[in-house]
Amino acid sequence: MKIHLLRSPEFSQETYSNVLQLLQQYRGPLQFVSSGNEDGFSEDFIEEKLWLNKDSFEHKKSVSFSHINMVKESKISFPFKEKTKTWKQLFTECDNYRRLKNIPDGEIVVLLTDIANDKNWFGSVSPSMKNYFIQTSNWEHFFGNGIDIRFPIAYEVIIWVMRYFMFADNDAILKNIHNTPIGCIMDFCKDKSQIILKMRTADVCPTCMTHFVARDVSILLSQQFFDILDGIRKSMTFRGRSVLLHKPSILEIKGRTKKIFFADLGGLELRLNPKEKALFLLFLKYPEGLILNELQDFRNELTASYSTFCNHTENDAINQSISNLINPFEQDRDIVLSRINKKIKDTVGELLMDFYTIKGERGERKKIKLDRELVTYLP
Repeated sequence: MKIHLLRSPEFSQETYSNVLQLLQQYRGPLQFVSSGNEDGFSEDFIEEKLWLNKDSFEHKKSVSFSHINMVKESKISFPFKEKTKTWKQLFTECDNYRRLKNIPDGEIVVLLTDIANDKNWFGSVSPSMKNYFIQTSNWEHFFGNGIDIRFPIAYEVIIWVMRYFMFADNDAILKNIHNTPIGCIMDFCKDKSQIILKMRTADVCPTCMTHFVARDVSILLSQQFFDILDGIRKSMTFRGRSVLLHKPSILEIKGRTKKIFFADLGGLELRLNPKEKALFLLFLKYPEGLILNELQDFRNELTASYSTFCNHTENDAINQSISNLINPFEQDRDIVLSRINKKIKDTVGELLMDFYTIKGERGERKKIKLDRELVTYLP
């Protein structure tokens, strides 16, 4: 079955791609598919909700699934105002996308959006059980600034898909929720801060397990579900302990184009452009570090890497780009280094960036701190 992840325009393309990649690495009957574009979204009828205090912001509204009407510790300061849409508006956007792309009835559409919803839920399901939305904003409020928001977003996606297979309709979902949290995917979390327990266990209680059996969910599907839940839990736990234990993630360099992944952080990819990647991999190759004014000595290595990664077919363009990079009188190298380090920070966060950034005193060798035993090269 295909699960179409639809990105709302205000939701970061980079985070969207990271969520999609995280889900796609677990193989099984479910295929997580990119939406490709964001056609069909409307800015009409977006309302602004004013949260006067923390208590009201962190509580869901109770609803009946019989009716169509069903969130950064940055920290948020109250009163806090955010844009909202109704459930009906959000599910209408899913339906519009279905019509636009001729999505078969047997496939699921999940809308990922930073826009809040009028019932203040993390996500919900339409009466058809084929359309879903997940709110992608405000996760830092519950987990703190160190959270990699890919994990709660991917978690919400997979547990709503699991419920599709566990229950015949959305009324059955509501009847089987746990009002008192026990660390199960069916915890209601009326107090939204309870999502922390739910995600850190990322489990299914014995009673809810019986629904998989009763609905004859296939072994392959169940295995994929639990692989994703276990992967999310393991990655979140690793990230939380890595600073305390001073343990960075393994860095995987894959394929001819040398894509860079943080293996212990859910396979998170470090996305560098060709010039940035060529320079980063050069520093990775030399643990003792390099003096920037001597980069011209590595011209051939940089040229070979860059020509592999870039789309240029003319040697003159490649040579000129590398000449700019290694010229000590140009600003290009400093700009490229700064961009590399910023992308590393944005990808792994401040608590882990020190292992991977290219650093050194002015005029001295600059190097990457990471133990090279934690670097693996894969075909």
